[in-house]
Amino acid sequence: MEELINEIVQAMGPYMDAGQMDRLKETLYIKLHDKKIVQESREVAVNSIDDNEKKIRMFIGSKQTTGRKPGTLKQYSDEIHKMLEFVKKRIEDINTMDLRYYYAVCRKRGISLCTMQTRIHYLSSFWDFLISEDLVQTNPVKKIGNIMVEKTLKQPYSAEEMEKLRNGCKTIRDRAIIEFLYSTGVRVSELCRLNRDEIDINSSQLKVFGKGSKERIVYLTDGARYYLRKYLMQRNDMEPALFASLIAPHERLTVSGIQFMLRELGEKVGVEKVHPHRFRRTIATDLLSRGMRIEEVKELLGHEKIDTTLIYCDIKQMNVKTSFMKFA
Repeated sequence: MEELINEIVQAMGPYMDAGQMDRLKETLYIKLHDKKIVQESREVAVNSIDDNEKKIRMFIGSKQTTGRKPGTLKQYSDEIHKMLEFVKKRIEDINTMDLRYYYAVCRKRGISLCTMQTRIHYLSSFWDFLISEDLVQTNPVKKIGNIMVEKTLKQPYSAEEMEKLRNGCKTIRDRAIIEFLYSTGVRVSELCRLNRDEIDINSSQLKVFGKGSKERIVYLTDGARYYLRKYLMQRNDMEPALFASLIAPHERLTVSGIQFMLRELGEKVGVEKVHPHRFRRTIATDLLSRGMRIEEVKELLGHEKIDTTLIYCDIKQMNVKTSFMKFA
């Protein structure tokens, strides 16, 4: 009994201070003093596994009909299967303590709080669906509560860092990618889906399809148009993708391919944490600093809520001071 209590207290260590842990240990001793602990069978019947799978397929199917991308569907499915593999119960028999223990072990294995927050969201969405279909009565995830994740403002590229990246590009294609990411603020996945025939090089705007297949208009700066035109004029392959690999058969660039290229570029020119999403944050911050309304930046980025846009943006303290002196 004492060994079990110590294991429970240790598992809750990351979420409690020393005093809370002592009170938990004392409470467990009192409540379990005259109780007999029986090892629960971890064997799951084949028909239970089939029933679990049926529920998962129904859930994934419902998400698919709402326009979720294959990658998102896989993340939902992977998390549900990981949880079931650990808990080894029928879905309707899983309780909050099962999930708390599962996430405590995940945390012990080094999973970040931010990742855990996302994974808990996946499971909560799954159980909400099961409730809506009258397949279960309650959502055990709700009692877990919110994970307190320290919010840190991720920094955009500075003007000096942008210049280093531009000057460090080995090819016109790489320069075109950087200018395009900065100018449009598109997600790297959106960039990879674009085709050449969707671009009017003489126009300053184009359509992209974001999360949930939502269409929005983004814009090209003169620099982005210049390098994109120069890149496309030197292409002699038949690949329809807007950006393709430099080596035959010149296939469409993937998300990981662009991430790798930018990471290597950053290491070469001495800029840390170079990745595609940082260009999105940079253009949002720059536009706000220049006076663009946050509602307009929200539309450009394709966000549903302004709160999301604020997470991306860093209004520099000097701008705040300037505005204060202007309006005070």
